[in-house]
Amino acid sequence: MIKTAAPASLTGETSPTDESLVESSKTGDDLAFRELMNRYVKPIFNFARQYSHNNEDSEDIAQDAFFKAWKHIKRFKKGRAFKPWIYAIARNTALDHVKKKRATVFSDLDDDENDIAFADTIADTEPLAHELFERRQSAEELDTVMDILHPDHRAVLVMHYREEMTFDEIAEATGKPMNTVKSWHRRALFKLRDRLAQTHH
Repeated sequence: MIKTAAPASLTGETSPTDESLVESSKTGDDLAFRELMNRYVKPIFNFARQYSHNNEDSEDIAQDAFFKAWKHIKRFKKGRAFKPWIYAIARNTALDHVKKKRATVFSDLDDDENDIAFADTIADTEPLAHELFERRQSAEELDTVMDILHPDHRAVLVMHYREEMTFDEIAEATGKPMNTVKSWHRRALFKLRDRLAQTHH
């Protein structure tokens, strides 16, 4: 199990920023790093589940990701945002974990970074996305249908709509060009829409 201390303000007044906690962590302040872990352990665990569908593996991925972050925190460049950095570590950890476990490579991710999908040429998908993600009565159904998506495509949706990350941040977290991230996003939404429409017929 992932164990964290109860979240607490280190200043006693206002919560410190991620960046200030990172700077403190660089000096060996384990309490500061624990605060960072408290902030992100739940979303990182949920993010890991997009790649591994059971709690045990997701916990392993999250723990490994935070251990790597703690180990390499001194390399973190001042001025960067911590959130995309920890997600990038989590994604790489998850992909390594899945590859070792399944001995497979996600070949469809080596795709079309320069290819413009049909979905990318038509109307904006934001209204569709908000309709899907704001229908609370279908939240469980949405999670089930999302299983048809590639793990990275699911992860983009989770980062953008549930964690409210920008496409810039997601591009940094995935190490992919902005066009690729937007392509994954749109393809995932259209695939979700089509599958949900089929289930309602």
